[in-house]
Amino acid sequence: MDMHREDLPSYWLYAAEARASDALQGDREVDYCIVGAGLTGLWTAYYLSVADPGARIAVVERRMAGFGASGRNAGWLSSEFDGRFEDMAERGGRAAVAAMHHAMNETFDVVVETCRAEGIDADLHHGGIIRFAQNRAQLVRVRAAFEKRQAWGADAGYSWLSGGEVRERVGVHGVLGGYANEYGARVQPAKLVRGLLEVVRRRGVRVHEDTEAQRIEPGRVVTARGTITAPIVVRGVEAYLVGLPGHRRDVLPMQSSVILTEPIPAELRPGVAWSNAELIADGANAYAAAQLTPDWRIVMGARGILPKYGYGSTLDHEGVTTERARRHLFEAVVNWFPQLRDLGISDSWCGVLAIPRDWTPSVDFDPATGLAGAGGYVGSGVSTTNLAGRTLADLVTGKSTELTTLPWVNRPTRRWEPEPLRWAGVNAMTKLYRAADRREQAGLDRPSRLSRIGAMVTGR
Repeated sequence: MDMHREDLPSYWLYAAEARASDALQGDREVDYCIVGAGLTGLWTAYYLSVADPGARIAVVERRMAGFGASGRNAGWLSSEFDGRFEDMAERGGRAAVAAMHHAMNETFDVVVETCRAEGIDADLHHGGIIRFAQNRAQLVRVRAAFEKRQAWGADAGYSWLSGGEVRERVGVHGVLGGYANEYGARVQPAKLVRGLLEVVRRRGVRVHEDTEAQRIEPGRVVTARGTITAPIVVRGVEAYLVGLPGHRRDVLPMQSSVILTEPIPAELRPGVAWSNAELIADGANAYAAAQLTPDWRIVMGARGILPKYGYGSTLDHEGVTTERARRHLFEAVVNWFPQLRDLGISDSWCGVLAIPRDWTPSVDFDPATGLAGAGGYVGSGVSTTNLAGRTLADLVTGKSTELTTLPWVNRPTRRWEPEPLRWAGVNAMTKLYRAADRREQAGLDRPSRLSRIGAMVTGR
């Protein structure tokens, strides 16, 4: 049967020719059962198959591998992770946070090398990351972020750039300065997840797509097609956790939109001056972030530009964007590259991020119940999922390693407030961020106080 773009929630999955297969057929007994065939689940399966080659490993997925955030993001493979360093330092001090930075640098290299070794063609290009400022307030914010990362141990790969040095690498309009992180690469995320799917299946892992998990319990996963019993059950469902009984307030599912432009015409490419395909992002409160595809299309996503939170943590499944979101994202393109104002939008989609209450990801394992999980990547999951998979494999196989002592492991977290408090708080935050950006663009010398108020509202 022919596949059409409207059958899939993102252009990425369509381009990767994703289809579901091997649905569960009745009850099974395995050694490890993983719920979710996104990058968290598949990396965990991969490293478990390496650590325990004879193990029976099953992965269940509601739709198809990569159907969630793993196949809908903007394709940033980065060593940067979101989180509150001060909170992480409560378990191990500054040295623990520095260890997390070093682990993420290593993770970037691991993903690049694994793609090469396993033959995963994900359009990966190692061009680094540039975060830049287009006004004086943004410059203060970007410089502060750069200095904070260095102060907390991110001492490799980062360098400060003048406005001229940024423009030598990418021709963004009105740049005043920024910083570079060499641990960054663009990827086609659905090709990454579908390639990883093929790898784990070759290693003997059974990945049952089109198999919805209805309950996760100690020792078993109940699905619509049968029950899988296993002494170890790993949860890798990210924002879709809120759809499982008892988990409605564990994370906040935030919908984020992405657009894909038409190819930049050849005559305009020298002015865009984006020859090394760096990942780029601005310094706004509601910042925009983009990659350049191999055929010179811009993939533009954003955090804070018209995000959507559904009252009661309702979930989006189909990836349909609004015309308003498309328009605002294209305005970000034109803000960076005014000469592209006539460029068309060829596609758009949206995905759902999992936001923990403290905005910090975590990995957990309870040996008493055999339940494990990871998530809450706040949009930085393309790389962080690999670190999560390696860490989970060590935890559930009983190994004590440098990874199992990182400060995000078994970190206490609290739940989001009940409605209508979380709906009101999230919407207040986004409105304050957008208002702060308008004020800063109008000429403020320093970041607007509205941005600090917005962060205080949700504890970001």
